[in-house]
Amino acid sequence: MYPLNALALMDAQSTFDVKGTIGQEQLTVFWFTVGVSAFLLLTVGGVFFYALFRFRAKPGQDFAVPEQTHGSAKVEIALIIASCLLLLVIAVPNAKALFVMDKPPEDKPAMKVIAIGHQWWWEFQYPDLGITTANELHIPTNTAVKVDIKAVDVIHSFWVPRLAGKMDAVPGQINQMWLDAKEPGKYNGQCTEFCGDSHAQMRFLVFAHDKADFDKWTKSEKADAAKPDTVAQVNGEKVFMQGCNSCHAIKGTNAMGIIGPNLTHFGSRTSLGAVMYENNTDNLKNWIKFPQQMKPGNLMKLEQANIVLSDRDLADLVAYLQNLK
Repeated sequence: MYPLNALALMDAQSTFDVKGTIGQEQLTVFWFTVGVSAFLLLTVGGVFFYALFRFRAKPGQDFAVPEQTHGSAKVEIALIIASCLLLLVIAVPNAKALFVMDKPPEDKPAMKVIAIGHQWWWEFQYPDLGITTANELHIPTNTAVKVDIKAVDVIHSFWVPRLAGKMDAVPGQINQMWLDAKEPGKYNGQCTEFCGDSHAQMRFLVFAHDKADFDKWTKSEKADAAKPDTVAQVNGEKVFMQGCNSCHAIKGTNAMGIIGPNLTHFGSRTSLGAVMYENNTDNLKNWIKFPQQMKPGNLMKLEQANIVLSDRDLADLVAYLQNLK
């Protein structure tokens, strides 16, 4: 039971290797602000060190208190004006970035996604496509994606560092942002508002596809879940319907739970536990059998639901879930 490499995920969440319009705008503002701040630091520091060395006492020179003056009103006014101008210089690109972040370009079609924060996973709904998935958001490249951000329990925060900025998910409120991806790839996301025991493990992935691949993914996701086609999978479906269906939904079956992630095409997902573990047979068995050890505090507690699985039922349930593609 080993989680995915956390350090590798941290590297993949760099705000300096951006691939989205908003991410690039924010990076530009950052470097511009650094440049202005560096200019101010070097100017003030340069004057300070010039005075320090130019007017220091020479060896053997008797110490004398220099002439004391009240100050110069002209110099003080000039410094105030200079400070205001520097703030204005920084404010202009910041204001421009705010307008860019506010609304996506109107000359390109936009896609709508609803991101819902749960303790501790993300639900993604595509209202115009009739698709619901979890922890893995798929988007087309070079397309503005409008994101309505919600929460069902506590405050979360939605952030894909390489694509766009952060936006809080607040219960009873809808916050909005937009993002895009300039090129295909996998982009790591993270909840950035402390939300409980497994806050640090509330991750998600954004997969950006070219149009053909995204259309292929959309077609697959719109379809009902794959039907079981082996004895093990048939038994696994029966096991699932005896308790798991109260929390999870699978399109095309009687499973309509809304507490946990939608599992319609679970077998095609790359990870478990909100990007904590690779989606493979051993990790899936351990996730079902030891959910609290795998991710402390999550709502999957088989003992409270009086669900006891034999080794065969567990293996068959895993086979059924892995077939959901």
